[in-house]
Amino acid sequence: MAPQRQGTRTHLRDIARLVGAVALAAVLSLGGGPALAGAGGHVSTIDAATHRMTVMDNGRTVMTFTAGFGKPGFRTPSGTFRVLGKDAVVTMTSCSANITCSPRNPNYYVLTVHWAVRLTSSGVFVHAAPWDHAIGRADSSHGCVHLNTRDTRRFYDFSRVGDIVIIKNTGRRARSST
Repeated sequence: MAPQRQGTRTHLRDIARLVGAVALAAVLSLGGGPALAGAGGHVSTIDAATHRMTVMDNGRTVMTFTAGFGKPGFRTPSGTFRVLGKDAVVTMTSCSANITCSPRNPNYYVLTVHWAVRLTSSGVFVHAAPWDHAIGRADSSHGCVHLNTRDTRRFYDFSRVGDIVIIKNTGRRARSST
């Protein structure tokens, strides 16, 4: 009798795991994904309507910052993203972002940025923008999220590859990377 009971327990445990996996997949596919998937970790929400970034760890707010977004014609995409990588220093150019390679174009730039947290393979980052004195009040980037240097360093140090970042209310929908 004991061997049969052990087999039944193993079978019930396997069924319970399967049911849990199916339930998680259903919740993720119904739009509850970011909060649930990040419930055991880091989830950051960046709201263009309020120019605020809220960073959470296990459901608890650990940081809030003011943020800047993409200017008209270069709106930051809204969506749910995962941190793809981090670089302490990155050189960003309008040419590599497929904006312009002409130094005569007003949207031309070559910038060295610090504490860059990559959200998309096409070049959307959260990064320090010490030149942007309108952070929290106006949008002036070419699509990235701007923070002041101190806040960006804190976010950079806290972030891990795979963390969830939700950007909302930018006026531009993008395909999410989760």
